[in-house]
Amino acid sequence: MKQLAAIVAYYMFGYLIFWTFLHETDLFPKVWVQDNFGIAIYLWIFFFIIPLFLIALGTEFIKKRIADYKSLDQSSKWPLYILLFGVWDLMIGFAYLLFSYLEITHVTMIIANGLFITGTYLTFLSFAIAKKLELSKKN
Repeated sequence: MKQLAAIVAYYMFGYLIFWTFLHETDLFPKVWVQDNFGIAIYLWIFFFIIPLFLIALGTEFIKKRIADYKSLDQSSKWPLYILLFGVWDLMIGFAYLLFSYLEITHVTMIIANGLFITGTYLTFLSFAIAKKLELSKKN
């Protein structure tokens, strides 16, 4: 849990720096971000999502969850896939509604980031739960 908190803290710190540059300086002009939102998303992914992903992969929690997933029987993976499809459908649906009905601000982006971090955490947590259920089913 400490590692997850550290990852979220790193992410939010970097994100606040980005939004400070966006709103307080002309380094990332707001008009440019709004006009070129697709490119801004690629910058966001490159500077925030990929480093977060790489840091997360190095944590012991994620390594153990991936080992849980790899050791699952094929019959246990299909219910997990259905669960994960539902989780990510919900997360992407919430993000879509968020951006459809509210303007893009630092608050909506933080909420969207929270949704995706939660979805990622639930994904890896579901690997551990699926492994425990498989073990209890065998016993």
